[in-house]
Amino acid sequence: MSYSTVKDVLEYSRRLHEHARNLYQQLRDQTQRERVDMMLQLLAAHEDTLAKSMASMQEHVSQKVLTEWHQFEPGSISDALQGCSEFHADISVDELVMVALKIDDYMIGLYQQMLSEATTADSRQLFQNLIALEESEKMRTVRAALSAGDW
Repeated sequence: MSYSTVKDVLEYSRRLHEHARNLYQQLRDQTQRERVDMMLQLLAAHEDTLAKSMASMQEHVSQKVLTEWHQFEPGSISDALQGCSEFHADISVDELVMVALKIDDYMIGLYQQMLSEATTADSRQLFQNLIALEESEKMRTVRAALSAGDW
């Protein structure tokens, strides 16, 4: 396994969220169903928020934290988004939510791994914040999915 800096992890996370956002936006062009389109719009905004958060963190985290090394080999984005290969024009809201939750769970797992290896209080705080952010966004997605039945 290779090593990456915290900055590399944040950059990987940003790219993954941007890629997921783009997938949701592309699927919006293919669907004719209003509920699915609304959910795709919400999920694209969800991923956009997370991508922007990663970019912002890179600007506001200390150089000491950004240059901390971790045992992490960022695989390809498509490997991380395996569930996204399930996208098709007739996808349901429930299937979309399952894909979104897989992405969130993947990122939470990654940040938990980084947290367990963090060597400074500042980097531990960063990964705790990232876990909290992902969990908060995950809950927003679940609430939106539950209310999708009301649309």
